[in-house]
Amino acid sequence: MNTVAGVGRYRTFGQGRPVVILSNPVADPDWWAAPIVAALTDGGYQAVTFVHTGPDHGPEGVAGDVSALLDHLGTEPVRLLGWSQGAAIAQEVALLRPDRVVAAALIAGYGRQNTMDRLLQQSTRTLETAGPEFDPVRLVLLLLTSYPPKVLGDDAFLDALLPGIRQWSAGTCSVSEAQARSRAFIDAYQERLDALTGMHVPCMIMGFEQDADTFVSRARELAAAIPNSSYVELPGAGHLTPVTQPDRVIAPILRFFTEIDDRA
Repeated sequence: MNTVAGVGRYRTFGQGRPVVILSNPVADPDWWAAPIVAALTDGGYQAVTFVHTGPDHGPEGVAGDVSALLDHLGTEPVRLLGWSQGAAIAQEVALLRPDRVVAAALIAGYGRQNTMDRLLQQSTRTLETAGPEFDPVRLVLLLLTSYPPKVLGDDAFLDALLPGIRQWSAGTCSVSEAQARSRAFIDAYQERLDALTGMHVPCMIMGFEQDADTFVSRARELAAAIPNSSYVELPGAGHLTPVTQPDRVIAPILRFFTEIDDRA
């Protein structure tokens, strides 16, 4: 584990052209990104996973700290790979530092908060400090926003999943630092579609058809806003697809990065 003082910690894997992986502070890449890291290193890239720890949790502060990481790495310009809130961070870094970013893959991204997302945030915050009697409600909300309806209706799938996922919905009557960081970013990241029309870095946006967390409609409008971007939509996919079916996610991203590199 390496650190950049006042900015965050990172790990590097493999050798080659660098790809920096970004995500929500609650979604530490150590638990979700291993298959994607392996695919990148097998494909001739160096994967860099990053966890932000800087004092400013808002979009401008986080993007500035990721920019400091890029300078600290001292490598050639990087490719960014962001999932969900990590995609929002990646696009802000690309706007801020087009000199240090070759391309950005934005997975389940968005450029604004919509009405349903605001309702989900309110629900989540109400439940965060509720007692254990609300564990079933937290569990249902987690399942509904993570997985597509088709698999949730499959008893065999759900019965096998529940023992491992219950810990993620257990009430603690407190808000973790990672949750507070994520919340601060979301609160400040409201309407960015107009700003994103000024993007000069090549971007690929990936939407998940059955995403009930960030919603495919927001991925589509993000692709419409960013000039000359490409858009890939995975049919039947839910928000957690990078974890449950990483091969579906990484294959289009590797093709995108390869196309960008072949142009250079």
